[in-house]
This record gives sequence, C-alpha cells and structure tokens, in this order.
Amino acid sequence: MRRLGVCVLVSLAVVARPVLAQVEGDTNPQAAMLRQQIETRFAQQIQATLGLSDEQTVKLRGTFNTYAPKRRAMEQEERGLKRALQGQLRPGIAANSDSVGKLVDRLLELKVTYAKSFVEEDREMAKFLTPVQRAQYQMLRERLMARIEEVRQQRQQRLQAGAGGVPPRP
Repeated sequence: MRRLGVCVLVSLAVVARPVLAQVEGDTNPQAAMLRQQIETRFAQQIQATLGLSDEQTVKLRGTFNTYAPKRRAMEQEERGLKRALQGQLRPGIAANSDSVGKLVDRLLELKVTYAKSFVEEDREMAKFLTPVQRAQYQMLRERLMARIEEVRQQRQQRLQAGAGGVPPRP
C-alpha cells in the first residue's frame, strides 16, 4: 500500500512539474492550486508512511509551510540570476566582468542559503520527529526530487530535439 501511495504521489508530481516549470512565481492561480494539491498528497503520504500522530502532522505541516515558500522564492531568484548570467554570456557579445562576477557570487550565496534552509528545517523537525521518521522523510523527499529532476531533464531533451537541438531557456 505504501508503494502505491508513493507511486501516486510521484505520478502526480511528474504530471504537474512540466506545468509548474512553465510558470514563474505564484502569479498563476492554476499553478498555485496544483502545487497545493501536490503538497497535500505529499503530506498525506508522509503521515501514512512515517506513522505520524495528529500532533506530529500539524507540526510538520507548520514547518513545511515555513520553509517551502522561502525555498520557492530562492528558486525563483536563482532562475532570474541564471537568465541574467546567460544574457551576459551570449556568444559574440562581450560580457561585463563586474556584472558576471556579482551574478556568480549571488548564485553561490543563494545555493548556500538554500542548503542551509534544509538543515534548519531538519533541526526544527528533530523537535517532534524521531530520528527514524526524519530519515524516512528525507529519503522520501530525495526520491521524489530525483524523480522530478529526471522527468525535467527528459522533458528538456524532448524540447531540444523538437527545436532542432536549440536548448530551451531555463
């Protein structure tokens, strides 16, 4: 039964990811609704798989609701920085070294901050989840994210093949 739930969750994420990838930020109500559905399904799966009490579920949802929006904002900023960097590094056009340096520095700072957010989130979860539950949670999240990344790369390859080998914008 657990595998079925994980498969349903992954399938939902796989279908939703291409739609979400096309939308920048939370301005599209359909994207926000789809994201909410994925998050709800993921929370249900986590509760069942980890055997969470109602109290743990409430606390986990609160922790998730604290960190997820911050990471989404960082992801959006990263996309913007990458677009700006890509604009600076166009073939045949001289890049502004100062601008490129600042963009690269900010990208690296953002990556560190992003990683730290997972550490902070895990510390928060350690207050109400057992070490086993935390490990299970991390593994489920990693599997889901790996699957989403795999589908994203496959989609990108299909787009490149359909566009005559021209890579799509990030």
